[in-house]
Amino acid sequence: MSMLSVVAAAATYLVAADLVYAVDHYLVHHDRERYRRTHGRHHRRYNGTKDGPQLDAYELSTYGSAAVYGMALMSALSLLTGNVGFFLGAAGKLVHSLVFHVYQHRWWGDVPLRRQGLPPARRSWGLASARYHAFHHSHPDDTVFAYAESWAGFDRLLEWCHPWLVKHTVDGRAGVHVAERRA
Repeated sequence: MSMLSVVAAAATYLVAADLVYAVDHYLVHHDRERYRRTHGRHHRRYNGTKDGPQLDAYELSTYGSAAVYGMALMSALSLLTGNVGFFLGAAGKLVHSLVFHVYQHRWWGDVPLRRQGLPPARRSWGLASARYHAFHHSHPDDTVFAYAESWAGFDRLLEWCHPWLVKHTVDGRAGVHVAERRA
């Protein structure tokens, strides 16, 4: 097995997992009940003043659970294919998620987010910056999507698919509009 095939397998997993993250993040924002039960806590926490560690037990558990599932599946795929890159990609995704979480929430501090006066997110095909992610927290229902963890291009693709995709979300099937969800 060549080093190139190991790197390609790891990179494939990382890109696929980032896509899954972006789509799931989009879906949770279009499922009023799931948002209330799970993700709303994340938004409330980071929109206020800093009152705890950058990664709390809930977030570590969430990322850890995703990593366990990913590494279990990718270890099986690595055994089947003989390419350890799949497992290394899954392990790398955990490290990536933890590091990016800390980076993306670096604006969290003594000044609540809405008082920081950050400019709106710009549509981009580049990396999702901390400022880009901060905009998502302060304007979660804006027409400039900022759901992606690392590559903003996934948001551009979600914006393109949105008119069709939103009809197939939990809220879309129930006829709930974004403005109604936040009320």
